[in-house]
Amino acid sequence: MNRLLRTAWTVTTARRRGPVGPGEHAVLPLRVLLNDIDLAGHMNNGVYLSIADLGRLDLAVRSGWARAQLRHRLSPVVMQETITFRTSLRPLQAFDLHSAVAGWDRVSVTFEQRFVVDGQVCAQALVRMRFLQRGRGVDTDRLWSLLRVEPPPSALPTWAKGWGDGARLPSPRADAPAGPPPFWA
Repeated sequence: MNRLLRTAWTVTTARRRGPVGPGEHAVLPLRVLLNDIDLAGHMNNGVYLSIADLGRLDLAVRSGWARAQLRHRLSPVVMQETITFRTSLRPLQAFDLHSAVAGWDRVSVTFEQRFVVDGQVCAQALVRMRFLQRGRGVDTDRLWSLLRVEPPPSALPTWAKGWGDGARLPSPRADAPAGPPPFWA
């Protein structure tokens, strides 16, 4: 229920935070809730990625992309995500979630998201997403046209350009047996 309430709050308050143009980043003010906490007394590692979803939703609503996504029945799906932690977020601590398009390739858009307290980055995530329409992938050239935006400059970090290839799983239409480790061999 916590995620549903936060999602509703993010959507209904997005206009108050103002519009976001292509290439700009959205800032979503949040607070660590008590049900975000794990046994170590800080925000659970998995919760960061759930909250990152809210930041991308906030960016989509404030940029106008969400309306175009609904109109064209575009479904964003996460292909890959990685997160690096620097410092912990504690119970009831306020933080800002910064979300921006970091870049794209032919098939996906990559978002950079930072969890920030007092101007300092606590954690940073990179999330690669594919947009589907009627279950089929939409190439980014067509995506930008459907969203009616000039694509922001692509500034993917060098390591992220090969990230997709290095961690790719077989297509859902291909066989992918779960054999014994090591899985990445």
